[in-house]
Amino acid sequence: MIPSVSRQIAFVQYDDQSSSMTVQYHTGFKASYTNVKQDEYLLVFTSANRYDSLMRLTESRYMEGNIPTT
Repeated sequence: MIPSVSRQIAFVQYDDQSSSMTVQYHTGFKASYTNVKQDEYLLVFTSANRYDSLMRLTESRYMEGNIPTT
């Protein structure tokens, strides 16, 4: 789990069993992304700018047609 990614995002959690990632916003909204490789998640986790890395990853999910579930 990556805590407090930004002022909008409370945390990001990864489930390696299902290869899914959940983004929890401070508003209570949750977005789930499927087919996220562990390497992609670890890149966000180790990044100096986690927010930008997370935005690149989630943007690529929209581009691939993998719309998050709520």
